[in-house]
Amino acid sequence: MRSIGVLPVLRLLSSLVLSSTLGLTALVFLVLLSATESGVRADNITSLLGTWASGAGNVRTGLGFFNPVTREFTLPKTAGISYSFTDDGFFEQASMTYQANPRRPACFNATLIWQHGTYSLFSNGSIGLYPFAQDGYVAVINPCADPSNPQINSYKYQQFTLISQWYNYVDPFPMFPDIQGKSAYALQTFAFDGQKNPLMWLLNRPPSMLPTEQIWFSAASQHG
Repeated sequence: MRSIGVLPVLRLLSSLVLSSTLGLTALVFLVLLSATESGVRADNITSLLGTWASGAGNVRTGLGFFNPVTREFTLPKTAGISYSFTDDGFFEQASMTYQANPRRPACFNATLIWQHGTYSLFSNGSIGLYPFAQDGYVAVINPCADPSNPQINSYKYQQFTLISQWYNYVDPFPMFPDIQGKSAYALQTFAFDGQKNPLMWLLNRPPSMLPTEQIWFSAASQHG
């Protein structure tokens, strides 16, 4: 009978263990990679339908933020963003960004934006927002501007927006004062460059938004 040395046996066992470990590691890596690639959509537990808002919820879509007929904004108490979505492909956007002046607190700069239009869901998990031309509006407010210049500059605004990724989930501790102590749907979106946008929570379903049809038309389109 041939005898087998102890060292070769140990080497063989070590090789088998190492091979199994590497195989298991590779399998785990593939599973994690697959989960990462599909996780954005897999985590979604509800649709986009509804009105979503960030922060304290003072910025919300609808007539309380912007009047598209008079083209006037109502200044919210705090900054924030809000989106509304319908199930048949329409969206509305409201946002207010705020830049403080530490030396002169009353001399802040604020930018308010309102748009609405249609949206498309793409197979890679992104969302394209296509605003109606002529309807979008922006206002830039500077309370301490030169007296010879207006403190509020308003003009038409049309900007395509790409949400590169998004997911939603149930947040047991939402920030909104009116729903504290209750869980709420949360929506996390990402900008075109992958940066996180402010987290939003679902406020209303169905959404609170202005009519989804285009409101203003250019003179050229009206006359063919």
